[in-house]
Amino acid sequence: MTAADPVSFRYDHDGLALAGRLYGRLDEGPFPFVCLPGLTRNSRDFDGFAEAIRAGSFSRPVVAFDYRGRGLSDRADPATYTLPVEMADIIAGLAHLGIARAVFVGTSRGALMLHLLVADRRDLLAGVVLNDAGPRLEMEGLLAIKAYVGKTGTLPNWQAATNRVRDINAETFPALSHVDFERMARANFVETPEGVVPDYDQRLADGLAGIDPTHPLSELWDAFAAFRDIPLLLLRGEHSRLLSRQTVERMRQVHPTMQAVEVPGQGHAPLLETGDLPARIGAFAASIES
Repeated sequence: MTAADPVSFRYDHDGLALAGRLYGRLDEGPFPFVCLPGLTRNSRDFDGFAEAIRAGSFSRPVVAFDYRGRGLSDRADPATYTLPVEMADIIAGLAHLGIARAVFVGTSRGALMLHLLVADRRDLLAGVVLNDAGPRLEMEGLLAIKAYVGKTGTLPNWQAATNRVRDINAETFPALSHVDFERMARANFVETPEGVVPDYDQRLADGLAGIDPTHPLSELWDAFAAFRDIPLLLLRGEHSRLLSRQTVERMRQVHPTMQAVEVPGQGHAPLLETGDLPARIGAFAASIES
């Protein structure tokens, strides 16, 4: 089994049919990677990463989830599109798959979810990879996300979807090629009889309405401190507007053994399949078991 042909799985929780993708077999031996996507993203976001991990020197199974309202998971009451509710969905999914311990990879919103999970179910966390989000989020990055979520509408074809992805990201992702942007579009849009649309409930934008530059979000330093005795790898895009270098330095002070990588030519959030990131993440996971 390769990432080109993952197994989709479904499970029921809280009255919803929820979904995800499994790359490889969970009985292979090493801790699996459990991948948690960003706000509007879904399990397909990790196809390239899973393929690289499965083909590399540090092969292991990879699991990726679709949160409620994204990908193949049911749409829900938008009031339930919150981190605590989505975390409960993921915990139920892990129980469904029989995963008692894993190395978690959280991109953006997924990284924030791990700040909750470490308090609620730290027994699940063999190690943690935080991809471009931490206990403090910069307002500039939050406003950039708010500016596009729920505003794309229906596009006529895949080329238009690729152009849309490139227009949003080109300034902060100078290292990416047209092929990279096309892959991002294929992961995050879906084709319908009406056209190509974002593969998430457009009502996710409701949860961003309260973002206001005059009212900064609460910071999660107490939660981050709970990672102190858990192996931790932090990725930051060189041009990230959400995670600042100053925050990374403070995170180092709180977690002195944290490994940190700045990804050149990328912004929020780095594509995990690019450059040497699969090898770095694979080696990090292998070091936990050794």
